[in-house]
Amino acid sequence: MIIFAGSYKHMNKISLITIAICTYNRAEYLRDTLVDLQVQSADPGEFEILVINNNSTDHTEEVCSDFSKRSSGLSFRWVRETRQGLSFARNRAVREAASDAVLFIDDDVHLPEMFIETALNYLRRYPEAKCAGGRIFVSFDSDETGWIPKELMPMFGLHDLGDQDRIYPPTNFPRGGNMLIKKSVFEAYGEFHTGLGRMGPDLLGSEEKEFFERIRKEGVVLHYWSDMALWHRIGSDRLKESYLKNQSKGIGRSERIKTIGSPGRRAIKLAGELVKLAGSVVLAAGYLTRGKARAAGFLLKFRIWVLKGFMAGQQ
Repeated sequence: MIIFAGSYKHMNKISLITIAICTYNRAEYLRDTLVDLQVQSADPGEFEILVINNNSTDHTEEVCSDFSKRSSGLSFRWVRETRQGLSFARNRAVREAASDAVLFIDDDVHLPEMFIETALNYLRRYPEAKCAGGRIFVSFDSDETGWIPKELMPMFGLHDLGDQDRIYPPTNFPRGGNMLIKKSVFEAYGEFHTGLGRMGPDLLGSEEKEFFERIRKEGVVLHYWSDMALWHRIGSDRLKESYLKNQSKGIGRSERIKTIGSPGRRAIKLAGELVKLAGSVVLAAGYLTRGKARAAGFLLKFRIWVLKGFMAGQQ
């Protein structure tokens, strides 16, 4: 089912950029993100907002319907993708997008008022750019986060390569909470791997890593745009050990899936995970000497969970 909302005058005009949000059971966070999009400084005629509802069982539909009634000056629509999985939802967003430039953001982010205008300015400045990522800062709903080691902040979404625009180094890539990809890239090199990425409550990942590794081999340059920044919100439920364990094991399972059909690559990846575990022991010892036992424990648990997920992944 496709539901359209917004001004037909704006919707009939080709947007310069599509802001794509794939969502699953985060209705209240999505509501806040849509409010931020409602007060953007950019000309409403230059962008559209596209929400892909990936079988949410909460009141996501109600949030979208309510937003459509309150945002008549915006090009806004939402679509239900019935195949469960973030990669299915993102691939659907690419097919539905009215513009060539698709800017993916998460459903639980806070956006500065200049966010879309900044992205549009980058597109005008670098028309040759096919893929780009921006900075992602982390905003915790809970104040009790001092136990999180800085080395593991990326698992909460932190992505910051500094305040200078640059080309991504070979070991890094844009993150899904703030990444711009032109549709021509998908047409040339394929879509997101639907065996990877979150699938409802199943916290797999690595779909972005696999995608960017694949297109890099074809010579696609990945741009880092430092001023295209937002904040990723983390609720208290995502700091529970059960959630963190599930997420960590999902990371390991995802890495295992990427090695299917290649025993040699699997052996190399396993060796790499063991090296990372050894490194985490050293890091944990450092935290212990500074009296940060909880941080040390989390570092070790994370690496053990990832390794367990890798060992239990698909054959």
